[in-house]
Amino acid sequence: MARIQQYKTDTTITGGDKLVGNDAADNSTKLYSIEAIASFLSQTGSGDPSRMGLQYNYAGKYLNNALASGDFRYQVDPTAPSAFGWANITGIAVSRYNRNLADINPVIDLFLNQLIRISDIDTSSSTAYAIYEVSAKTNLSDAYLLSLTHRGSAGDPVGGVTCIAPSGFSSDTTFTFTQGSASNTWTINHNLDKFPSVTIVDNSDNIVVGAVTYNNSNQIVVTFTETVIGKAYLN
Repeated sequence: MARIQQYKTDTTITGGDKLVGNDAADNSTKLYSIEAIASFLSQTGSGDPSRMGLQYNYAGKYLNNALASGDFRYQVDPTAPSAFGWANITGIAVSRYNRNLADINPVIDLFLNQLIRISDIDTSSSTAYAIYEVSAKTNLSDAYLLSLTHRGSAGDPVGGVTCIAPSGFSSDTTFTFTQGSASNTWTINHNLDKFPSVTIVDNSDNIVVGAVTYNNSNQIVVTFTETVIGKAYLN
């Protein structure tokens, strides 16, 4: 066998390239592909940017199925084709226990009203991922169903081992109301399910001050001392 320094340096690394190493089970010398090493690293933690270990094995579409530990299923729009895309996914059902048998119950509620990233990490070459807003959580038997709204994606879902990670950014929503006719009372049904801050401008984009009354978490009434035409920005 040639000395190490006599081997040529390969500057183009591919998944099919191989490395020589020892098997920990019996200390025998074996070849290991770059592809297999990359998959091992991603599936044992390095592919999870949240460091929470939310990695699962794909078990098919969710049709009120029970989920085994480590499994997840996509809830898909029933009108979608059999080869569905990220935009056709309306929910994801995940086992309470991920593929490493870690209990996600302590963190699952942190996903609500957040943007999450779902990534296929089954192979080192996989670049498929999607961003979703989590709007609701339903408790199942040792599992959870997260209702999703598609916000963007790349590639197509392929199943296999998948990483589910919170982005860390809130998916806080806003609402713009337009008052087209002059009125000293604006009733605004925003359906944000919160008590938002309110900024009001007239039709010349000058800020206008009005008295804001919160009737509930989905409706406000703004009262002015004179009639106003303009917009209200709710955040």
